[in-house]
Amino acid sequence: MIDLTNLYGDLNFGFFVWSRIYIGIGLPMIFLSITAASYEGIPKEQTDQASALINVARNVGGSMGVSLAQNVLAYRQQFHQSRLVEHVVPSGPAYQQTLRAATEYFATHGASTADARKQAIAWIGQQVLTQASFLAYVDVFWTLALVSASAVPLAMILKPVRRGGDRPPEY
Repeated sequence: MIDLTNLYGDLNFGFFVWSRIYIGIGLPMIFLSITAASYEGIPKEQTDQASALINVARNVGGSMGVSLAQNVLAYRQQFHQSRLVEHVVPSGPAYQQTLRAATEYFATHGASTADARKQAIAWIGQQVLTQASFLAYVDVFWTLALVSASAVPLAMILKPVRRGGDRPPEY
């Protein structure tokens, strides 16, 4: 997740390949550890009930994670939008220059002068929303990275799991 906080608009395919590789390495480590710890001490005749409870817990946890990510995304998008709009001042020289260039672009592509200006204003607004969404997704990746990092100390306090299960008695 920390790798995905380095997103920017000009990334190549290799960045996303490595990000998927990191996730592909990390997720099995998390789920294998959780699964092994959850079956510890359960008699063989009760593993089906334990499996059902583990699946319920996994589904509830996944739903809570999706809800957390969606909540962070919505609130951080509003936050970033309000911060970005502070810099989009119609009387500012940067806004006027961008408005003029966008109006010329839309006018050269077939729009009337009045329509080109409206399209340019809408385009500037869309750019603010796009940037706010982008920054909000980076915030979601940071949140997920922090939640994952906070789980590491919890994993350290789990008792060791016996490997091999029940062994036949030695004679």
